[in-house]
Amino acid sequence: MEIKIETWIALAAVIVAIAAIYFGNRNNKQQIRISKLEELFSVIQLLSNYYGKLKELELKIEELRNPEYQELQTLSQYYEIRDKAIPAEERDKIYNHLSRLEVLAQCYTKRKLKKKILSYESMMYAIIDLTFNGGSMYQELNWKNGFPDYEEFDKIVKELKEGIRSIIKL
Repeated sequence: MEIKIETWIALAAVIVAIAAIYFGNRNNKQQIRISKLEELFSVIQLLSNYYGKLKELELKIEELRNPEYQELQTLSQYYEIRDKAIPAEERDKIYNHLSRLEVLAQCYTKRKLKKKILSYESMMYAIIDLTFNGGSMYQELNWKNGFPDYEEFDKIVKELKEGIRSIIKL
């Protein structure tokens, strides 16, 4: 039984096509992962931009809890301050970013970096819950010793972003 040259050419073409599809899919998966890691980087940056306002609001909550402080005595007064600092639409965006952060971390990171990002997400959730609602059981249970100061927070964010950058560069 003799195989014609046309058959060999067709077989070679099929093999080349299969290889092209395989490597193309692998490339597409890598590109998707990189774009999701870039989105994760962006979400961390977006949430981090609010940390100053959130810390200021946390101080207002401390004033509210202090019976000796005369200027801020009711939750309604606090909500007025909160609404000026971070309007309702902006708070909704922040909650959406926070949810997206967890999804991206769970799906596109591993091991040590994943643990660090989820710890960051937990901290951001706690301070957001506290400042948006005027109190937080989550914060009381998980962050009762307080939140990082600005310098410490900046160090955490830089470490997360560098970890993501190093994965993207691979």
